[in-house]
Amino acid sequence: MESQMTLSSDVAQYHRRVLISAAVRAAYAHTRRYEEPAARREVARMTGVVMSVCGPGRGPDTPMTLIEALHQPLAHIAPELFADSGTGGLTVLDDGELTDDVYADGCEDIADLLSGGVDPARHWLPTWAWMHAEVVEQEAFRTINEGANEAEYTAHRYFVVKHPAGSERQLAELFGKAVGMRKTVRYLPIPADQVFRGKFWWPCPVCRWPMHVEGTEVRCRFPLHNAAYFVRADSGKGRPLLQPRDGSVPRQPAARPFLSEGPQRSVCVETAVWRHIVISGVSEIYLFERMESLKKRGVEVELYPGKDRYDLLIRVPATGWEMRIDVKDYGSAVSLADKLRRKPPAARTIVIPDYRGEAQRGELEELLPNLEVLRVSDVRDAVKKQLRKAARR
Repeated sequence: MESQMTLSSDVAQYHRRVLISAAVRAAYAHTRRYEEPAARREVARMTGVVMSVCGPGRGPDTPMTLIEALHQPLAHIAPELFADSGTGGLTVLDDGELTDDVYADGCEDIADLLSGGVDPARHWLPTWAWMHAEVVEQEAFRTINEGANEAEYTAHRYFVVKHPAGSERQLAELFGKAVGMRKTVRYLPIPADQVFRGKFWWPCPVCRWPMHVEGTEVRCRFPLHNAAYFVRADSGKGRPLLQPRDGSVPRQPAARPFLSEGPQRSVCVETAVWRHIVISGVSEIYLFERMESLKKRGVEVELYPGKDRYDLLIRVPATGWEMRIDVKDYGSAVSLADKLRRKPPAARTIVIPDYRGEAQRGELEELLPNLEVLRVSDVRDAVKKQLRKAARR
């Protein structure tokens, strides 16, 4: 059998995705082993998948050793496979529980392990554990696009990003005013681990999705939003108050009452939609709204033109300048580059959130030499430069 070192880059990338997918599924099943009768069987099945990727005599070979291995970075399981990828640093379990990195980075590389076959675990696994990003987007966008003209499509996507959670009746009323009475993406009851003592929930101040609650610790599952708080001991009998973990954390949001039933019940978009649509949508909408605020100074902007051929078209007619943008929020530059090679974007400028850093921008420039790669702040600076140029004319 070939060693991992001789695998082509495309094959190695696919094997990484398979291993990550199996690790995420096994880890989630492990956390459900007492509630779900099929969970232990799923861990055993995923052990077989990991063994097939690692090859004979390599990697964990029993469900128990797999679960132990998942408490360490995945590169420990298959060092050669992750030699050129930052995803090897992903750890999926910590003290028997899923890590936030699973939601932030693990979801990016989900592969369909049973393409064309029957997956016996899909009826109890969450969609983010088995459905890769492109399928999540297609499913959600099919609902958004159904019977919609371009303006309605844009309004619907904008709505989902701006309102990923709330009371069911209020969301329906807001949706009717903003978009119309067409069917919206699916909203589900807020999960128990995002509710404080069965009575309150808090939206992340960045993405507005309900934050994870663990005892008196409250945090957004997406670590780069840097939203981490503690419930104040002096909250008393009223709504509980949050205290930021430190001075770098965004201002704490107010608690929202949680209702489990009735027309005002508390709901949110499912995890897969949050991770693959809302997270990147935060940067898309931020740029759109910033450009909209510059309209009086001569900036024109379109959001999701042509029903999302790309994310943003920004123009400064006075100078003849324009930029077509696709916003991408990936933890792994290698995974993002692989996706863009498989499906080249219509826009020639890829924009990443500032929190991904200059290092990722530089890595993407090397991996994607035919595309321009900018951070969100770089786009703002480019537009301001064009406005200064226009003012001198």
